[in-house]
Amino acid sequence: MKFKNIKTTIAGLIAGLPVAIDALMTAYSAGTFTGKSGGQLVAAIGIVLFGLFSKDNNTTGGTVGQTPEAQARVEEAK
Repeated sequence: MKFKNIKTTIAGLIAGLPVAIDALMTAYSAGTFTGKSGGQLVAAIGIVLFGLFSKDNNTTGGTVGQTPEAQARVEEAK
């Protein structure tokens, strides 16, 4: 899988992984998922997915064209 938006992907991982690890460790020590640890895990997965699918500010469709065609559209819009 090629990441086109590596900055937001890394931010999502940095934000979500500690929450996921804490939820998994809590569930492991308790022997089962509780409402709190299950909710934490769902939230952590959501954070990681949000970072994975978010668009960086300077990708095509923003204000900086990454292809010649996109650069032409940005210039036309100015």
